[in-house]
Amino acid sequence: MNKLLLTLALFSFVNMQTLAQEKEKSELKYLDKGQFSVGMRTTTSLFGHDQIPGLGVGGQMRWQFFDFMNTEWFADWITIDLNGAGTRNNAHIGWSVMFYPKQFGWFTPYAVAGHCFDYGKVTPLSTPYQDRSGDVVSRWSSAIQAGLGSHFFLNDRFNISLQAQYMLHLGNHLDYEIHETGSGYYVETGGGHSVGAALEGHVLVTASLNYRIADLW
Repeated sequence: MNKLLLTLALFSFVNMQTLAQEKEKSELKYLDKGQFSVGMRTTTSLFGHDQIPGLGVGGQMRWQFFDFMNTEWFADWITIDLNGAGTRNNAHIGWSVMFYPKQFGWFTPYAVAGHCFDYGKVTPLSTPYQDRSGDVVSRWSSAIQAGLGSHFFLNDRFNISLQAQYMLHLGNHLDYEIHETGSGYYVETGGGHSVGAALEGHVLVTASLNYRIADLW
């Protein structure tokens, strides 16, 4: 009888502790107005001008103004290998607004939209037999982006965020072509700065790790 009572008491204690932890976890405020966080990110660029994926690194700050709305201020540096014939680099500096239709605790989806300034540069490969520094093309432009994402909270301060956006560049585009040759590929440019006006878009998939460092109000 004593063993049975001891077993029941132990079971009740463990059950009460579990319920208390679940209640405490459910009452955590993962997202709240006034929160300020910083993070690191990696971005993959897909379905662009050359259908060649690019990979980039960057960082962001987030400042939440309302329970249903957060802001993100970001910078990315993306590199694309043009089949060994050169490289394309893109720098994005901009901001986004994230809208939360509903919060589900540790998992919170969102819609995101924003604007950025973009610097693009294409550098054809130079060789000991051919100096192609004069064929480099570059340009500044602006872009708008929109998509969907989600936060996955590890605790009330750390979260992993995944998002996919379509970015549409507004303004001048980089005028170049990649041609296949018998020995590989060759990047053809007009040299100097590209001035052709056109819409150019691509998909960005971003994963980031973020840490809340302050509650400003």
